[in-house]
Amino acid sequence: MLPLAGAALTLAAALPATAGAKSKTVTPAADIISHVKTFDGGDAATVKARYVCPEGNHLWVSAKQSADGTRDPRLEGEGSSAFAAGWLQNHPAGFTCDGKSHVGTFQVDNFTEYGFGRLHRGVAWVQFCVVSEATEALILSHSEWVKVS
Repeated sequence: MLPLAGAALTLAAALPATAGAKSKTVTPAADIISHVKTFDGGDAATVKARYVCPEGNHLWVSAKQSADGTRDPRLEGEGSSAFAAGWLQNHPAGFTCDGKSHVGTFQVDNFTEYGFGRLHRGVAWVQFCVVSEATEALILSHSEWVKVS
């Protein structure tokens, strides 16, 4: 019986100290914390967001707007850019996913990547999406109507 107890002590000493501890899981989340601020005549804008996500990910930010700048529920669906008068987007650099909360201001436009039209005063459907670089799976998708100035 003594050899078994000694083996258990040896095994316990060999395990890392964190083996019994719970690992902290990061729950991806985002909030748009400012209105959409246009510049360059509405061809570009910035969006400020607070976000948290695990490491090694890719960001896409988009703002779509109806011709009259009012809410159009069609802009909330998949493939909704067909109903937009203005669509600014970007895959911004300088995005950090490390499991900690961050605040960032991200530019969207219609000249860095595909986009069209302009944004003007009113509201826009803003999408903030994080995709895993490793698996290309959607990790975080946050969308909401945001004031445009």
